[in-house]
Amino acid sequence: MNKPSRLFLFLFLALGMVSCEKEIDLDYHSVDELYVAEACLTQDGTKVRITTTQDMHDNNRNAHNVEGATVVLSMGEEVLDTLRYTKNGYYTSNYKGIYPCVYTLDIYLNGRHFSSTSTMQQAPQMNSFRFVWKKVVTEKMLFADLKLQDIPGENNYYFMHIYRNGIGYRWAVMRDESNPGAELQQLFSCTTERELDKNNDDALHDGDYIEVEIRSIDRRAYDYFYSMQVMQNSGTNPVENFTGGCLGYFSAYHVMTYTTVFYRESVEEE
Repeated sequence: MNKPSRLFLFLFLALGMVSCEKEIDLDYHSVDELYVAEACLTQDGTKVRITTTQDMHDNNRNAHNVEGATVVLSMGEEVLDTLRYTKNGYYTSNYKGIYPCVYTLDIYLNGRHFSSTSTMQQAPQMNSFRFVWKKVVTEKMLFADLKLQDIPGENNYYFMHIYRNGIGYRWAVMRDESNPGAELQQLFSCTTERELDKNNDDALHDGDYIEVEIRSIDRRAYDYFYSMQVMQNSGTNPVENFTGGCLGYFSAYHVMTYTTVFYRESVEEE
């Protein structure tokens, strides 16, 4: 098994053990550190975070922020900016993405070179967002119902993330191939009525602050996030987005946000 495969296997073993009551003693093997870059170029600016993967026995998360990298944003042969290091592994620039330009991000670090490209997208348009009860077999399920107006005349890809009280809650990716130029719908399964009544941690609570982030992304970013979405079921690693053996992604996208507050009494029913 290659190093990235072992890494993600360890990750899912750890996630799967979160809800176990019985302590299980597993013999973990150390793996070499790998670099991870999470890079975004939006209508507001450029931000890149570089870290290294964390060994199962290492609890010092701050030690994995990477300083000393040279991070260069370019378009074709033109260098647009060299990002400045701030803190906690972040490199930033005030450069803002312009549709439909194609950008390249190069990272030079300890004699290694990582590179990725991405195409800036148009602004997404949200038609509506609501919470709704739906009957699924014998269970009454709570869904977050997001509807987007697709941009006509081109292929579009979307990344959607729901935050609850500032913490990631649900996310998904979607493409317009089934209904181009029309309204697109994404349903996020939240919880059952039974679990909501139990007031479990994962269930929504009255007064929860909800923020919906919608990104219009390019095909390369969609392929990366989609592979992340199906990774647990497929048993594979995410597709490579960077050359040179760096994990993570670079995405030039236009982002919009919508905020609301959850109250159970205002949930619609179908």
